[in-house]
Amino acid sequence: MGGVKINTDTEVLDEDEQAVSGLYAAGELTGGLHGNNRIGGNAVADIIIFGRQAGTQATKFAQENN
Repeated sequence: MGGVKINTDTEVLDEDEQAVSGLYAAGELTGGLHGNNRIGGNAVADIIIFGRQAGTQATKFAQENN
């Protein structure tokens, strides 16, 4: 029930809470949103919302760094 920390743009954060350029995460790979335990059905909203956000941000990053 843990995982990598992300910010509101779904960028993975390093140990110093700084975004790792070009690295995005969503769904059950991420942790911290629900604390140390997650009720099974709560993951569905995370996957949909943060998955879409991660895809959008990754596309934007790829276009800007092409």
